[in-house]
Amino acid sequence: MKRGTARIMAQNLRSVIARLARDRAGFSLLEVIVATAVSSVILLMVYSAHRSIMTSVFDLTGIAEFHENITLAIRRMDRDISYAYAQKFNEHVCFIGENRSGQTSDGRIDFITTDFQSESISLTPKRQNPSSDIYEVGYHLRPDREVPGLHQLMRRSDLHYDDNPLEGGDEDVLLDNVVDCRFEFWLRNDWVDKWDSREAKIHPQAVRTTLRVKNYRGVVEDFVFISYVNPVNE
Repeated sequence: MKRGTARIMAQNLRSVIARLARDRAGFSLLEVIVATAVSSVILLMVYSAHRSIMTSVFDLTGIAEFHENITLAIRRMDRDISYAYAQKFNEHVCFIGENRSGQTSDGRIDFITTDFQSESISLTPKRQNPSSDIYEVGYHLRPDREVPGLHQLMRRSDLHYDDNPLEGGDEDVLLDNVVDCRFEFWLRNDWVDKWDSREAKIHPQAVRTTLRVKNYRGVVEDFVFISYVNPVNE
């Protein structure tokens, strides 16, 4: 009896296990719907986080590139203006600037500047001999051919200065997406919109430059800086 009872119980247990295994072999429709909904929510959260990160990276990259270009342009202009070159009895060595009257200033400036360099080759190797290059330089706006309403800030440079200080040399794009550029010159106790050292017989003490530039978001930002002119005289 005991052996028969044990055999019957074992068979029943195997039957129950087999039935449970068959019941667990698949998922019900409700389980599939719930699993799909949970997976969709997780994927949506992952996509949203990824998109947020990529947007932040794009914004930070755009901001960094925009301000880097502005900084490089301002440094270049400030350096050229600060090291202006002057010769009291030579009218060709001049400092000329003006702005167009109207809704936009469309400023232009032309002058002679110096580019100081340090060279260590001399009779005394430990001592540096300063040297400089004197050349024409100018800044003006040129309409952007690809983007109507915007301009490119151009830097004109000529390796030599001659009888025509307003023309000649090569031009390079210093800054894109410029809306306007304005130059103002310090005269006694006030700023003026025009300067000509051929008439004033002197360089301005300072130049205030206002750049209006459209950033990568399409918003116009103003950048104002003052360059103090310390003319190198000969």
